[in-house]
Amino acid sequence: MNEPSGLSRRGLLAGAGALFAGAGLAGCENTTTPVPVADASSGNGIMGDPTAGGPVDASGIPLARRDYPVTLPKIGEAVKGGDPEKGGELQVYNYSDYLNPAILKAFGKQEGVSVRVTTFDNLDEAFTKLSTGGLEFDVIFTSPDRLSQLVGRKLIQPLNWDLIPNLAKNAWPELHSPFYDVGPRYSIPYTVYTTGIGYRNDKLGKFDPAKLDNPWDAFWQAEPFKGRVGILDDSREALGMALMRRGVADLNTEIPALLEQASADLQELNSSVRVKVSINEYESLPNGRMWMHQSWSGDLISAVISYLPEGTPPTVLSYWYQKTGGPIFNDCVVVGAKATKPVMAHRFLNYLLDPKVAYENFTGYVGYQPPITAIDAQKLFDDGLLPQNLANTVVTHEDYANGNAYLTLSAKGRKLWDDSWTAFRNG
Repeated sequence: MNEPSGLSRRGLLAGAGALFAGAGLAGCENTTTPVPVADASSGNGIMGDPTAGGPVDASGIPLARRDYPVTLPKIGEAVKGGDPEKGGELQVYNYSDYLNPAILKAFGKQEGVSVRVTTFDNLDEAFTKLSTGGLEFDVIFTSPDRLSQLVGRKLIQPLNWDLIPNLAKNAWPELHSPFYDVGPRYSIPYTVYTTGIGYRNDKLGKFDPAKLDNPWDAFWQAEPFKGRVGILDDSREALGMALMRRGVADLNTEIPALLEQASADLQELNSSVRVKVSINEYESLPNGRMWMHQSWSGDLISAVISYLPEGTPPTVLSYWYQKTGGPIFNDCVVVGAKATKPVMAHRFLNYLLDPKVAYENFTGYVGYQPPITAIDAQKLFDDGLLPQNLANTVVTHEDYANGNAYLTLSAKGRKLWDDSWTAFRNG
């Protein structure tokens, strides 16, 4: 069931010309020792008793939920203003192909610095290497469910918002002070996306996952397409899909029986369809090696723009996602605690939130929608600049505000999810 990882979690989008709508770290210890509960809640006027609102993560930080916003503990002080650190390299830690090389080159030329990107395949790998590898990065790409882990291990630093005015100026209001990082204290949003099913409608014939009473069950009904079916190489996404198939709405459940069942269901799926576990569906779907694959929304756009063979129309690709209760969330960007260029890192974060830069990154390479108010993603499809048949990859403000999401787990919950995933992968 294993397939080598592809280029990235986020696929390649190239060559879409279009219009956008509208115009040294002080006070932060260089240690990966977890933040004890007392430190996480005392002296900062943050939350009082960290257990008062319910469960906490492994560092004693309360679990952020939409109905329970969390201000993360302040570890160290934000860098003061001043001249950016010119020359040398700005070190960035990110998925492969999740930044447009053109905007990196432009930033380097503008700021008198080169940008070096070191890549990881998944966030588990990234966190492990940051925690144990002595890695020093100025800018780190991550997801909201990992923020408290990074704070707990003292791997990131608080931000100086005087150096990042584009957040309040340009980002969706919903993300000016998100529930997972009230303030915000550590992060800026990067892209928004849904998780659903990408498929080659021309290969599946009359079998249309979107028309099933429960489209997630399409994977378990796909025995005729054995060897052509895949799920994401991501423990939360894959197990979450098995949970949703059984009607479980809580994508952050810590009930052992539910996770054991999800793992068993994935093992059954592998037995019946020889399921592939990969993150390169943006390339394998358009080229016809895969016919149905659990997918992130942006990878379908990447597939159309960059990987469809000549003569193959974009209408052969379809995307479905669970409109109510399905995964809809965002990735985010932070500054590393060991940043050697913290002021320059802040300038880079501010640069990513510029509408023109975000637009070029989106339509020129990455394919994932930035939550920038001036960019009307729907208009790109309405005007035919992106394929209309995949307009359902657009994330609206309302979708985002009401969407489900994979959020931080307790230490016990994290182990349950990890063990369930391992049982499937080793099964």
